[in-house]
Amino acid sequence: MLPSYTVRESPKAKHVSLKVSVAGSLEVVVPQGYDRTTIPAILQRKQRWINRVTQQIETRQSLAGLDQSDKLPEQLCLQAIDQTWRVSYCPTALPGVRTIEQTDAALALFGQVNDQAACQNALRQWVTVKAQQHLIPWLETLSSELDLPFTKASIRGQKTRWGSCSNRKTISVNCKLLFLPADLVRYVLVHELCHTIHLNHSADFWALVASYEPNYRQLDANLHDARYYVPLWMEVGKG
Repeated sequence: MLPSYTVRESPKAKHVSLKVSVAGSLEVVVPQGYDRTTIPAILQRKQRWINRVTQQIETRQSLAGLDQSDKLPEQLCLQAIDQTWRVSYCPTALPGVRTIEQTDAALALFGQVNDQAACQNALRQWVTVKAQQHLIPWLETLSSELDLPFTKASIRGQKTRWGSCSNRKTISVNCKLLFLPADLVRYVLVHELCHTIHLNHSADFWALVASYEPNYRQLDANLHDARYYVPLWMEVGKG
């Protein structure tokens, strides 16, 4: 039996590709004008791959303690900084939703907590602040250790990039890195710092990366699937 799926036409697509989301849904990306009647046969041929990837996602999320639904979380597992926060929701008459950190890694949301979208937005803002507090100092420490200076750093919530570096040596770091294992986060930071020397992915750039992180090939490969560490509510409701 074929899995359920959605189809998206992309003007950039030159061939059919399959994407499994963090929630386990299957998307078929096709070139514009593609004959969609051939899709079932393609999925039939790729059935074993689809099952394997779906199982890998479920296993990885289970090991990371993630519930990949868009519902409100009961805990936040910030692997990058080895912190797990228990989350509680306290309805009050206050307008909006605000977060308050309590003792023993407990995070309480107060206000209109029956508003799921407002709670998700408050949680995303809290994660962004946590990223500012931890990822920027981490980047600064690595910059000093590796002697790779940058001019400015900021926290963002990019959809497809873990980080970026401009020609002015301004580095942007994705707040969602907090959910990734520490070795992957360190690799992203090293990667972006190396872009302050080589603003490309040339052989010289990778040689520089290798001098600071010999295992970069494996880390880079692991990073391709790292989005599965990020809970779905970090994306829900964002434009």
